Amino acid sequence: MKKLLFTLLLLVAFPVMASHIVGGEFELIHVSGNTYRLNLIYYFDVINNTFPNPPEVVDPDFRVGIFQKSNNRFIRAVTIPFLSKSSVSYTQPTCSNGEVVTDKLIYSTLIQLEPSEFNDPAGYYISWQRCCRNYNISNIFSPVPPPPSNITSDPTRYAGQTFYLEFPPVVKNGEPFIDSSPKLFPPLNDYACPNKPYYTDFAGEDDDGDSLVYSLATPLNTSSSASVPAISPRPYPEVIWRNPYSLNNIINGLPDLRISTDGLLTCTPRTQGLYVFAVKVEEFRNKEKIGESRRDFQMLVVDRCPVAVPPVISGKKLTDAAYTYLNNMSVSFSNTVADGDRCIQVRISDLDATKLDENFTEKVGIRVVGLNFKSSKLNQILPSVTQAVLQNGSTADFKICFPQCPYFDGPYQVGIIAFDDACSLPLTDTLRVTVNTQPPANSRVKFTTPDLTVTQITEGDTPPPWVFQATDADLDDLVVSFTTDGFNLQDYGMALNFTQQKGLVNGQITWDPRCNIYDFTKRSSFTIKILVDDKDLCGFGIPDTAVYKLSIKLPGNADPTIDTDLTTDPQETRVTVQRKVLDNLDFKVTGKDLVDNDKLILGVKGLGFNIADYAISFPGGTANGQVASNFSWAIGCDKIDLKKKDTYTFQFTVVDNANKCRFYKADTVTVDVKLLLPDNAEPELLALNPSNTNITNSTLDFTLGQPIEFSLLGTDSDVLGGQDNLSLSLLSATGNIPPVGYSFTEKQGKSPLTSLFTWAPDCSIFKDGLYQNNYEFKFRLGDDRCLNAKADTITVKLKVKDVEGTAGKFDMPNIFTPNLDDKFNKYFLLEGIDSSGEMIDLLPKDNCVDQFESIQVINRWGDVVFESKDRNFVWDAKGLAAGVYFYRLKFTNKEYKSSLTIYY
Repeated sequence: MKKLLFTLLLLVAFPVMASHIVGGEFELIHVSGNTYRLNLIYYFDVINNTFPNPPEVVDPDFRVGIFQKSNNRFIRAVTIPFLSKSSVSYTQPTCSNGEVVTDKLIYSTLIQLEPSEFNDPAGYYISWQRCCRNYNISNIFSPVPPPPSNITSDPTRYAGQTFYLEFPPVVKNGEPFIDSSPKLFPPLNDYACPNKPYYTDFAGEDDDGDSLVYSLATPLNTSSSASVPAISPRPYPEVIWRNPYSLNNIINGLPDLRISTDGLLTCTPRTQGLYVFAVKVEEFRNKEKIGESRRDFQMLVVDRCPVAVPPVISGKKLTDAAYTYLNNMSVSFSNTVADGDRCIQVRISDLDATKLDENFTEKVGIRVVGLNFKSSKLNQILPSVTQAVLQNGSTADFKICFPQCPYFDGPYQVGIIAFDDACSLPLTDTLRVTVNTQPPANSRVKFTTPDLTVTQITEGDTPPPWVFQATDADLDDLVVSFTTDGFNLQDYGMALNFTQQKGLVNGQITWDPRCNIYDFTKRSSFTIKILVDDKDLCGFGIPDTAVYKLSIKLPGNADPTIDTDLTTDPQETRVTVQRKVLDNLDFKVTGKDLVDNDKLILGVKGLGFNIADYAISFPGGTANGQVASNFSWAIGCDKIDLKKKDTYTFQFTVVDNANKCRFYKADTVTVDVKLLLPDNAEPELLALNPSNTNITNSTLDFTLGQPIEFSLLGTDSDVLGGQDNLSLSLLSATGNIPPVGYSFTEKQGKSPLTSLFTWAPDCSIFKDGLYQNNYEFKFRLGDDRCLNAKADTITVKLKVKDVEGTAGKFDMPNIFTPNLDDKFNKYFLLEGIDSSGEMIDLLPKDNCVDQFESIQVINRWGDVVFESKDRNFVWDAKGLAAGVYFYRLKFTNKEYKSSLTIYY
């Protein structure tokens, strides 16, 4: 026996960084209700483990994440406790010298998947990341990673594994959606040899009977070199292939590693090494993908397979003298052949039984597979003993007997496979046998009554039942079934009843075709097929069929009509009218059925809008023969935006569905209402001076000190739809120096609307040596007419200049007589009398350039005898001696000096 080392291993990780992951996968199995069992299965490399703890030390639990596929939203984390550990077995246990030792660890827990949480149509996924894989892998970069103190995300510096499973929502279309993920067959500890074919069956099982499709995939790496990367959503990085390896050249074999869609893994390696790969299993139900599983593996290829010769299988019929069939064989059996004669014989030989290094001994055996069918009972054709030991070149014979009933109605093919005990996998030879077995004789069931072609029944009649009979000459038990062309019998008043006995069926079809009880509005023609089959031994009978085609003639019903008084043409089905917002729209809608005088229902719906949202009245109504209702719409501004929607379509419908047969008869008329902007007169804004003179858009001149005052008057002539609300506001106030200190109150209300503008500026308005400013005040009067608001604006221009100075024209008085005359010069003050007799101010005029500040009167010795800061000062010189004095007038930018004589 030869011993070769080809190993299928799976990778998994422990809490500290180690080189031992061989592979693994998730399983999510439905238990009951919303309860599922979540299993994490991973495979541990005992031989290549660099884990510092002994291999029998395992983690107590693992923590995995569940995410939503459509948006990668994190749903929850699940802790999965340790359940069990076992060793992975070999196909040929005697081939093992301990080069490959793999442990299978299972972690398991129950979880609840509530429909309120797991209902996204795109489904969900579970993931778990662990590092690291073996460091001596040949086809991917899997070096010793950096220490935990220097974690990296560079996938060329480490190789971990992401375990990944997709599953569907637990509810679809409001109904529970039950699914269990596939259960993959456990991997074997087998190994491969260069230039030797390798095969293994990875096909799994699905508890729900879903279709499974297998493919190879690039293994997934982890997001970092941390031994336990944080739970995170996809995408997950892939491992980095070494040159020249890739997904299309996984082991550089000839042929390379491949897997059939049914899960058969095959290859012929050429180079020794340790290779990693991944198998993706997609789960389909009704041609729709609902889930996905992944399993990572390792394959070890070593050149340690001894030279071995495959066994040879040959066959013969029981009547043949020699075993002449080597590759293909065909046999036929009539239905009169006895069970013991419905057989063939096969013989197995193996040249290894003649070799000294094999002790002239070789173990061989047989198994059987279906080539063009599947059957769980196929092994029943094998003898009770299927293995033998060949010695000194002997052969082993086996008798294969086929059942009386073929596996399906026609020739079927089986493969009789001979295998030996070669390492690492048995060598095989196959004899393909085509078997044509005649089933036992059986008479077909026959209907003795004819088919029924199209038969029309008048609604309300009571037709006699349609009788049928079928017989079987063999007096077998009969099976009766029926099909329709898409309807349920009871929904249309039909029934099928029958009685039966050995070889005989009698039955009848009855029909109650009353349209006031059963609804014939959706269909009036029906086809019923009655099938009768016998329960023959092999179940290959062909049923006989009787076809009944029935139809119902329903009473006539006139169509109702509908019209509006918007047009004189009653046949017009679409009417367009225009109305302005704030107008009223009123018209009448009438529905008629004067022929049948059936009950009518009159209604309306808005196309693209909800009528209830608007001030619309249409009561509709119900009446026999004729029904009418008034439509009224006070078209207000509320909820109307003509920029978004300016046409409102109303569909008025009169329905006749209360007739005897519940026919839906209806007529419609459509009214399109095109809305226009409401009428609106533009408001008017005027500016009036205190004497009510219109100063709108005028320029007004003011000298500093003059009062600035005018009023704003806003009016609006609109009455239709109610008076508009007006809003009076100051839009802008500008000037070569921005104006400040003015007074204006914005107003809102009905027409007329007034507000007063006042301003008393001072010298602060003049800047930079300029003493004349220009100002513009822009006012706005706006209305609130919906959808068509209007406004009037006016501008009032002001020119404000400084008082013109008179300093150069000032004559200073130089004498006054306090006591000589009670009328003149009694006091010293700078006022005089003009030619008209009016008192005038003799001082230069104050302006923003030069203003009076003070007066001082000084005697000859320099003493101040009088002082005042009042421009309108008055001095009586009381107590002072007559004589010459001096006085000084101080202005902002100038002083005036003069002598002053007091004379008594």
